[in-house]
Formats: sequence, structure tokens, C-alpha cells
Amino acid sequence: MTNPSSLPSFFTNARGEQTIAQAPNAPVLGWTVFGIASRMALKEDNQRILRTASLACLGLWAVLELTRGESGFRRTMGGLTLGWIALR
Repeated sequence: MTNPSSLPSFFTNARGEQTIAQAPNAPVLGWTVFGIASRMALKEDNQRILRTASLACLGLWAVLELTRGESGFRRTMGGLTLGWIALR
């Protein structure tokens, strides 16, 4: 059974601040912009290139979260995202 007092620390940083949601950083913005652009591109080659760029940005975000995430939740999300990318 999970200790209820340890659960909140999974979602907070060392300062006790909630870290579930944070302002988007450059890799998240790149993932979003390239992802939208890939859906708007007319040529299949351009769609593929933009999807690859989008996935690379998401992978960078995941690595940064896994290695530098401020809470257990953020590090877990980074690891799960890397796993999902690897299975694609």
C-alpha cells in the first residue's frame, strides 16, 4: 500500500512547489509547431520531414525531463515518453 504522505512529494520539487504542469519550453513548442506544420504540408516528403522534426523535439523534451525533471512525476513522464517513442 502506498504511504499517503509520500505521494505528494512525487508531484512536487525540492521547494515543495507543484510540478505537474509547467510553462512550455523550447522542445515542447518545437514539437507543437512542427507537428501542426506536418499536418498542413501538402507534399508527403515535407510531411515526413516535419513529423521527424516534431518527434525529435519530443524526444529531446523526454530526455531533459528524465535527466533534469523537478519531480518524480516529471521524470516518469520523460521515461514513459521515451519508451513510447522507442516503440513507434
